[in-house]
Amino acid sequence: MTAGELRARAGFRLGRGRWLVPPWIAPALLFCALVLIPWIAFLFLTLPRHYVANHWQLAWGGFDIALGIALATTALLVVRRSPLTEVTATVTGTLLCCDAWFDVLTSRGASDIAQALAAALLVELPLAGLCFWIARNLAHAVEIARPFLQSAGFTITDCRLVAPEREPTR
Repeated sequence: MTAGELRARAGFRLGRGRWLVPPWIAPALLFCALVLIPWIAFLFLTLPRHYVANHWQLAWGGFDIALGIALATTALLVVRRSPLTEVTATVTGTLLCCDAWFDVLTSRGASDIAQALAAALLVELPLAGLCFWIARNLAHAVEIARPFLQSAGFTITDCRLVAPEREPTR
Protein backbone atom coordinates (compact mmCIF):
# COMPACT_ATOMS: atom_id res chain seq x y z
CA MET A 1 0.00 0.00 0.00
CA THR A 2 1.38 3.41 -0.92
CA ALA A 3 1.64 6.39 1.39
CA GLY A 4 -1.11 8.11 -0.60
CA GLU A 5 -3.48 5.19 -0.08
CA LEU A 6 -2.72 5.16 3.64
CA ARG A 7 -3.43 8.89 3.86
CA ALA A 8 -6.67 8.44 1.92
CA ARG A 9 -7.80 5.66 4.26
CA ALA A 10 -6.89 7.65 7.36
CA GLY A 11 -8.61 10.70 5.92
CA PHE A 12 -11.69 8.63 5.17
CA ARG A 13 -11.86 7.48 8.79
CA LEU A 14 -11.14 10.83 10.36
CA GLY A 15 -12.78 13.22 7.92
CA ARG A 16 -12.13 16.25 10.05
CA GLY A 17 -15.23 17.86 8.54
CA ARG A 18 -13.43 18.77 5.32
CA TRP A 19 -14.93 16.41 2.77
CA LEU A 20 -15.57 16.93 -0.89
CA VAL A 21 -18.23 14.24 -0.47
CA PRO A 22 -19.32 13.55 3.13
CA PRO A 23 -18.80 9.95 4.27
CA TRP A 24 -22.48 9.30 5.03
CA ILE A 25 -23.37 9.61 1.35
CA ALA A 26 -21.90 6.25 0.27
CA PRO A 27 -23.90 4.18 2.79
CA ALA A 28 -27.03 6.21 2.00
CA LEU A 29 -26.71 5.55 -1.75
CA LEU A 30 -25.94 1.89 -1.12
CA PHE A 31 -29.02 1.67 1.11
CA CYS A 32 -31.13 3.15 -1.72
CA ALA A 33 -29.71 0.59 -4.14
CA LEU A 34 -30.58 -2.23 -1.72
CA VAL A 35 -34.11 -0.89 -1.18
CA LEU A 36 -34.59 -1.04 -4.94
CA ILE A 37 -34.14 -4.82 -4.93
CA PRO A 38 -37.52 -5.63 -3.30
CA TRP A 39 -39.09 -2.73 -5.20
CA ILE A 40 -37.95 -4.25 -8.50
CA ALA A 41 -39.38 -7.61 -7.47
CA PHE A 42 -42.64 -5.87 -6.53
CA LEU A 43 -42.78 -4.18 -9.95
CA PHE A 44 -42.18 -7.41 -11.84
CA LEU A 45 -44.94 -9.11 -9.84
CA THR A 46 -47.59 -6.37 -9.74
CA LEU A 47 -47.37 -4.26 -12.88
CA PRO A 48 -50.16 -5.09 -15.29
CA ARG A 49 -49.20 -7.70 -17.82
CA HIS A 50 -51.24 -5.97 -20.48
CA TYR A 51 -50.77 -2.29 -20.98
CA VAL A 52 -50.76 -0.03 -24.00
CA ALA A 53 -46.98 -0.40 -24.24
CA ASN A 54 -44.85 -3.35 -25.28
CA HIS A 55 -42.62 -4.99 -22.67
CA TRP A 56 -44.07 -2.85 -19.87
CA GLN A 57 -42.73 -4.95 -16.97
CA LEU A 58 -39.31 -5.31 -18.52
CA ALA A 59 -39.11 -1.58 -19.24
CA TRP A 60 -39.81 -0.53 -15.65
CA GLY A 61 -37.98 -3.38 -13.96
CA GLY A 62 -34.98 -3.00 -16.24
CA PHE A 63 -34.87 0.74 -15.68
CA ASP A 64 -34.88 0.25 -11.91
CA ILE A 65 -32.12 -2.36 -12.21
CA ALA A 66 -30.02 0.24 -14.06
CA LEU A 67 -30.87 2.80 -11.39
CA GLY A 68 -29.84 0.39 -8.64
CA ILE A 69 -26.54 -0.31 -10.38
CA ALA A 70 -25.93 3.42 -10.80
CA LEU A 71 -26.66 4.10 -7.11
CA ALA A 72 -24.40 1.26 -5.96
CA THR A 73 -21.60 2.28 -8.35
CA THR A 74 -21.76 5.88 -7.16
CA ALA A 75 -21.67 4.71 -3.54
CA LEU A 76 -18.65 2.50 -4.25
CA LEU A 77 -16.79 5.28 -6.03
CA VAL A 78 -17.54 7.72 -3.19
CA VAL A 79 -15.99 5.24 -0.76
CA ARG A 80 -12.96 4.81 -3.02
CA ARG A 81 -12.75 8.61 -3.43
CA SER A 82 -12.51 8.05 -7.17
CA PRO A 83 -12.51 10.94 -9.65
CA LEU A 84 -15.01 8.89 -11.68
CA THR A 85 -17.59 9.65 -8.97
CA GLU A 86 -18.36 12.87 -10.82
CA VAL A 87 -19.52 10.91 -13.86
CA THR A 88 -21.50 8.23 -12.02
CA ALA A 89 -23.16 10.82 -9.77
CA THR A 90 -24.30 12.72 -12.87
CA VAL A 91 -25.65 9.54 -14.47
CA THR A 92 -27.42 8.54 -11.25
CA GLY A 93 -28.98 11.98 -10.83
CA THR A 94 -30.20 11.92 -14.41
CA LEU A 95 -31.72 8.45 -14.00
CA LEU A 96 -33.48 9.58 -10.81
CA CYS A 97 -34.98 12.60 -12.64
CA CYS A 98 -36.12 10.36 -15.49
CA ASP A 99 -37.63 7.89 -13.02
CA ALA A 100 -39.57 10.64 -11.26
CA TRP A 101 -40.76 12.08 -14.56
CA PHE A 102 -42.02 8.83 -16.02
CA ASP A 103 -43.48 7.57 -12.72
CA VAL A 104 -45.66 10.67 -12.48
CA LEU A 105 -46.59 10.89 -16.15
CA THR A 106 -47.50 7.22 -16.58
CA SER A 107 -49.57 6.96 -13.39
CA ARG A 108 -53.31 6.43 -13.73
CA GLY A 109 -55.82 7.35 -11.09
CA ALA A 110 -55.62 9.88 -8.26
CA SER A 111 -53.98 7.59 -5.71
CA ASP A 112 -51.31 6.37 -8.17
CA ILE A 113 -50.52 9.95 -9.18
CA ALA A 114 -50.34 11.05 -5.53
CA GLN A 115 -48.01 8.15 -4.71
CA ALA A 116 -45.78 8.91 -7.71
CA LEU A 117 -45.66 12.62 -6.82
CA ALA A 118 -44.80 11.83 -3.21
CA ALA A 119 -42.00 9.48 -4.28
CA ALA A 120 -40.70 12.05 -6.75
CA LEU A 121 -40.76 14.99 -4.34
CA LEU A 122 -39.61 13.15 -1.21
CA VAL A 123 -37.13 10.60 -2.56
CA GLU A 124 -36.15 10.71 -6.23
CA LEU A 125 -35.65 14.43 -6.82
CA PRO A 126 -33.85 15.10 -3.51
CA LEU A 127 -31.51 12.16 -4.24
CA ALA A 128 -30.98 13.50 -7.76
CA GLY A 129 -30.12 16.91 -6.28
CA LEU A 130 -27.63 15.26 -3.95
CA CYS A 131 -26.03 13.41 -6.87
CA PHE A 132 -25.76 16.61 -8.91
CA TRP A 133 -24.28 18.39 -5.87
CA ILE A 134 -21.64 15.64 -5.56
CA ALA A 135 -20.74 15.97 -9.25
CA ARG A 136 -20.58 19.75 -9.10
CA ASN A 137 -18.54 19.75 -5.90
CA LEU A 138 -15.97 17.35 -7.33
CA ALA A 139 -15.74 19.23 -10.63
CA HIS A 140 -15.27 22.50 -8.75
CA ALA A 141 -12.49 21.02 -6.59
CA VAL A 142 -10.65 19.75 -9.66
CA GLU A 143 -10.89 23.14 -11.36
CA ILE A 144 -9.53 24.89 -8.28
CA ALA A 145 -6.69 22.38 -7.84
CA ARG A 146 -5.68 22.16 -11.51
CA PRO A 147 -3.57 25.35 -11.77
CA PHE A 148 -1.77 24.60 -8.50
CA LEU A 149 -0.96 21.06 -9.59
CA GLN A 150 0.24 22.22 -13.00
CA SER A 151 2.46 24.93 -11.52
CA ALA A 152 3.95 22.30 -9.18
CA GLY A 153 4.89 20.21 -12.21
CA PHE A 154 2.18 17.55 -12.09
CA THR A 155 1.00 16.15 -15.42
CA ILE A 156 -1.74 13.81 -16.57
CA THR A 157 -0.65 10.64 -18.35
CA ASP A 158 -3.05 7.84 -19.31
CA CYS A 159 -5.82 9.50 -17.27
CA ARG A 160 -3.63 9.49 -14.13
CA LEU A 161 -2.10 12.36 -12.23
CA VAL A 162 1.68 11.97 -12.35
CA ALA A 163 3.92 13.67 -9.79
CA PRO A 164 6.91 15.59 -11.07
CA GLU A 165 10.14 13.67 -11.10
CA ARG A 166 12.40 14.67 -8.26
CA GLU A 167 15.99 15.57 -8.88
CA PRO A 168 18.42 13.20 -7.21
CA THR A 169 19.76 14.54 -3.93
CA ARG A 170 23.49 14.77 -3.42
